[in-house]
Amino acid sequence: MNHRIGLAYLNGALPCFEKFGNLPTDLVRADGVVNGKPASEVLDMLIIPGGSLVESQSVTDGIKKEILKMADAEKFVLGICSGFQILSHGTDIGRLSPTSIFKAGLGLLDVEFKPMICTDQVKATIIGASCLTRQVGAEVSGFHCHTYGNITLGKKSKPILKSQVKRLDYQKNPGEIVSGAANAEGNVVGILTHALLDQNPLIIQGIAKSLGIDETGLSEIRAANAKLQTELKAELGISTKIRPETQNSPQRKGRPRALLVTALESGGGKTVIVTGLAGALKKRGLNVGVVKVGGDIRDIVPALYLTKEPMQPYASIEVADTGWKSVAEVAAKASEDYDFVIVEGAMNAFTGILFDQAVRPNSTAEVAAALGAPVVVVAACDKGGVEGGVVSALNCVRFMRKLGINTVGVVLNKVYLNYLSNDARVAVKEAFDRAGVEVFGLVPVSDLEGRGAIPEVEIKYEEFTSKAMGLVEQSVDVDRVVEVAAPFAVKALDYEAFVAKFKAAL
Repeated sequence: MNHRIGLAYLNGALPCFEKFGNLPTDLVRADGVVNGKPASEVLDMLIIPGGSLVESQSVTDGIKKEILKMADAEKFVLGICSGFQILSHGTDIGRLSPTSIFKAGLGLLDVEFKPMICTDQVKATIIGASCLTRQVGAEVSGFHCHTYGNITLGKKSKPILKSQVKRLDYQKNPGEIVSGAANAEGNVVGILTHALLDQNPLIIQGIAKSLGIDETGLSEIRAANAKLQTELKAELGISTKIRPETQNSPQRKGRPRALLVTALESGGGKTVIVTGLAGALKKRGLNVGVVKVGGDIRDIVPALYLTKEPMQPYASIEVADTGWKSVAEVAAKASEDYDFVIVEGAMNAFTGILFDQAVRPNSTAEVAAALGAPVVVVAACDKGGVEGGVVSALNCVRFMRKLGINTVGVVLNKVYLNYLSNDARVAVKEAFDRAGVEVFGLVPVSDLEGRGAIPEVEIKYEEFTSKAMGLVEQSVDVDRVVEVAAPFAVKALDYEAFVAKFKAAL
């Protein structure tokens, strides 16, 4: 093989978040070595994927040295999202801090980052030539999934890409943002836009032309990439050495099962439970897909880190003016691709239902009713105690049942277990039995709090996912969750009647 393209494989990286145009042929781990030789000697190009590389601080001296050598030798280096941040001067990750928290990058690109959230599917325009393409003015597509997207370009860095976005920092704010930059030579490139190599043949053509790769060479690269994909998918997460217990059969029997996870409040633990459940199911050999209600796809990234699945074009269910695809489209596409689909709700199940001017659906409850999937409620017990959590969960379950939502179970989260006697546990179980739902687990209070552990702030994926999966496997009856899951039963919901029913039930 005449050309080899590396993919950084480090804690906090997302090597399967996209397919990178099926170009990577080799993994580059923390030591910066490929088959016993320095990566800079073996590779023609290195791709640094998105993830939490800045927060995880996992770009070691070994791989830094190889990146710098490749750049100096005018070989190609492409950083995507977090990988872009690594190539920059640095990033202010102090979004929820009263003072700046600056994390230095390699300084290969004269760029600095500050907080700015965007999770849109986008169209973008090529505004500068680089190793990716010289077709200035061409339109391309992809998606954004970033918390730190406010780019300041220095004099030595040239903009190469602008994205048309709809929402910034949770607000409807249509406009253009710079989403890509290159050095003067055009061999070191950073982009915010994911799936650029997957969705746009002109980018692959541009890279092939820049590297001098002909059709035969591309075929060789594709064959090597297929083997690499098999290697990647054989492990949960990064360097965990956890492998699925069984391999999926290519011939699935029956329709795939699904489950929607909602909660009593934001911060109640949906993402922890969804992440841990996705990992536990993947470990059991199931092909697991995860989608999000609403536009904030960042919440499902930890689960994708474990399952090694890409962010699908249908990964976000439209709610009001956020999200990517309709309820019916998401259910149909996800059912084609996966054995088991987990839908993570947004905020409280009922948040948004009373906003009469909204485009419907405008709440997780409406989505749940339209999807027809079984629902599990996560009830946090850290603030109101287990008593408050139980009462609130029972009220939520009964209300959802009145609305015809198939609510099958509850996970009590953030529970102070030493507070509960055996008699108390029995009383809790019996209360939910009478309500016609199961308690799938009592998850103890953990240290999954604070900076570096919350997707909303910044997250170390290797730390968060390990703890989430451990909590779920130890405290949730995963096998029972699989049993109660059922295929989507999508229906054309009369949203006006549903809202009226909700108001009448108040």
